[in-house]
Amino acid sequence: MRKNIDSPPVLFSRVRTTLLLLSALACGESSTDVVRLSIAIEPQGGLIVGVGGTVDFLAAVTDESGQLVSGQNVIWSVENTAIATIDQNGLTTGVSTGATTVMASVGEASRSVRLEVYVPEVISNYEVGKSYFGRNNYVEYIPGELPVVISAPHGGALQPGEAADRTYGTTGSDRNTIDLSLALRDALIDATGYAPHVILSRLHRSKLDPNREIVEAAQGDPFAENAWHEFQDWIKEARVFVADDYDRGLYFDMHGHGHSIPRVEIGYLLSGSDLNQNDDALNNMTMVEKTSIRDLGRHAPETFSELLRGPKSFGGFLGDEGVRSIPSPGDPSPGSDPYWTGGYNTREHGSRSLSEVISGIQLEHQYPGLRDTDANRRVYATQLASAVRLFMLEHFGFFEPGN
Repeated sequence: MRKNIDSPPVLFSRVRTTLLLLSALACGESSTDVVRLSIAIEPQGGLIVGVGGTVDFLAAVTDESGQLVSGQNVIWSVENTAIATIDQNGLTTGVSTGATTVMASVGEASRSVRLEVYVPEVISNYEVGKSYFGRNNYVEYIPGELPVVISAPHGGALQPGEAADRTYGTTGSDRNTIDLSLALRDALIDATGYAPHVILSRLHRSKLDPNREIVEAAQGDPFAENAWHEFQDWIKEARVFVADDYDRGLYFDMHGHGHSIPRVEIGYLLSGSDLNQNDDALNNMTMVEKTSIRDLGRHAPETFSELLRGPKSFGGFLGDEGVRSIPSPGDPSPGSDPYWTGGYNTREHGSRSLSEVISGIQLEHQYPGLRDTDANRRVYATQLASAVRLFMLEHFGFFEPGN
C-alpha cells in the first residue's frame, strides 16, 4: 500500500535520494511498487556561534512529485559529537570549534549538510594599532586611542560562496572607502601622534550591507548575520572605549555617493527639507533631538544652525581646507538637489538619546578627486583629518589624549 500523501508542496530546495518500497498485490502475486522519496534539510548548511549556541534543522520527506509524505520517522545524527550534538527534533547545539556533518535519514534514504561551530576568541585587552579579525576575516577592527570612531560598511570586496547573494536592497559597493578610511587613520596619526578606532566590513555589499538592520542587511544568511553582528559589536565596543576614556566623542560612517554635484554630503539625520528651513526653525530643540549629534547640540555654546552650517561647523572647517561640502557656509541647504541624510549606523551609533555621548556623522564622498586615486585619497585624508581635529578642539575642547 502506498504511503498517505499530503497535498502542500515542500517550501524549500530539495535534494533527492531514493527509497524503494515493496507492496503486494491483492491477487497474491508480488510486484515492486517504486516510491521515490526525497529528504530535504533546511537550512542547507549551518553556523553556530559560541558554545551552547543552537541551530534548529528541519527535514521534509517528499515523493517524486514534490508532495510531502506524512508519518515518516526522521532520524537525526551528527558525525562528530565533540563539535556538536543534536536531538531527535533536529535541534543542534555547539560544543567546540570545528566543522562536522548533520544527517537526516528515513529508512535507507538520507541527506547530509555541513555544520560549522565557531567560537570567537575572547579578547580581554586590545592592543592599539593591531588588526583584529572576525570569522574568515570578513570584519576588521583596529583599536585606537583618540575619541574618534571610523567605520566603512560598503567598501568590501570579498564574495565568498558560502554566503548567499542578497536578493533585494542596494548591492553595489562604495569604491575605495576602505582605502579612504585607512588613509584618514594615517592622517590623524600624522596630525596628532595618536590613532582613531577603525571598523571595516571586508564583505562585498552583494553579501552583506551592515548599514541596514539585520533582516535587510543579511537576508537570513547565517554567515552574513554573524559578520553583521561582528561589525556592529565592534563599533559599540569602540564607542565604550571612547566614552570611558573621554566621556564624549565622535563617530564617522564613511560612504561614497554618485550624485552629480562634487561635494561631501554631511549627514546628521536631518532631511533636505529640514535643512531647507531657516535658522530659527533649525534652532528649535525638537530639531536638535532628531539628529545624530544631539549630545553635541545640547552642549554647544552657539546656536544649532551655526553648528550645522556656520563657520565653525564641520562643513565650515572642511571649507577652510578647500573641500566643498553640504551643509556648510557655502552650501547651507540642498534645495531640490539629492542629499544623503545618514543611515542605520548613524542612527544606531550617534547620540539620539540623552544617555548617548558619542555623536555620529555620515560622510558621503564623491568619487572624482577624493576616492579615485591613492594620491587624491591621501591629500583629501589630510584635509579631512585637519577638519576633524579643529572641529573637536572647537566643540569638545580636547582631541589628543591628555588635553
